[in-house]
Amino acid sequence: MENRLKTSLWVEAHVRSCFIADMPAFVVARGDSDRGGVLLKINRFSAGISLFEQALDFDGNKVWRTVAEFSGTDERGADLRIAKKRGFDADLWVLEIEDHKALYQPDAPITDM
Repeated sequence: MENRLKTSLWVEAHVRSCFIADMPAFVVARGDSDRGGVLLKINRFSAGISLFEQALDFDGNKVWRTVAEFSGTDERGADLRIAKKRGFDADLWVLEIEDHKALYQPDAPITDM
């Protein structure tokens, strides 16, 4: 059996670490607390909005896959994309991070795979 951190615990820890770094973070949607996937909405305001989805690479390592990029004025477009993904996967967690200074660094590499 694979040992894996529950998604709910990872999300809670990530929210706290973001607040410590002066980046407010909010759970926008809750998914499966044990095994749900995570979608990050990084809101850099005028610099734009990025969506990243938690995934595994071909070697089984955790990565963040770029889902989409939006202009800073297109938050509605980002929210519609999130709603579409949640419609397909109700177990998906959505975490929004307000990154005013564009300093956010995810806990795994970003890929466009």
